[in-house]
Amino acid sequence: MKMAVTNTELTLKLNHLNNTLKQLRQFKVSRLSLIDPSSGQGKVLATLKEIGAIPQSDLVNQLGMSRQSASELIRKLEKRGLVNRIKSETDKRVFQVSLTEKGISSANRISVNEEDYMDALSDDDKATFDKILNTLIKETDSQYDVAKKNFGANIFGTKGQ
Repeated sequence: MKMAVTNTELTLKLNHLNNTLKQLRQFKVSRLSLIDPSSGQGKVLATLKEIGAIPQSDLVNQLGMSRQSASELIRKLEKRGLVNRIKSETDKRVFQVSLTEKGISSANRISVNEEDYMDALSDDDKATFDKILNTLIKETDSQYDVAKKNFGANIFGTKGQ
């Protein structure tokens, strides 16, 4: 008879996977001169690749960071030729942010190198994994909300949310 897997065993495996992915990401970033997809710049590129051209204020909301931090990241990416910031024709106060050809190339390299380990899963496994992740995310978000109410502050020491 097969014994049930414990929560501790699952947590240890999840932590092992997370640590291995971090090490793999760092290796690829350092050896292949890629942008780290977990860095701020990587998140901007990945978001723009997924969504396309977007007003800067909407991008800030998507990233969940301060306007100042997002603006600094966008300026750095613009300086490197990876994104364009263009004033809206209808509202001159609004900047539209989009990837350049060089930015698209960089974003594609992030995606290819970041997600290839998922190829080990079948489509059915991916659907099941997605369902499990959504359940865990919902539960941890709920527990986090309760913790914030009980402790009266953001227990992780980060701003916002």
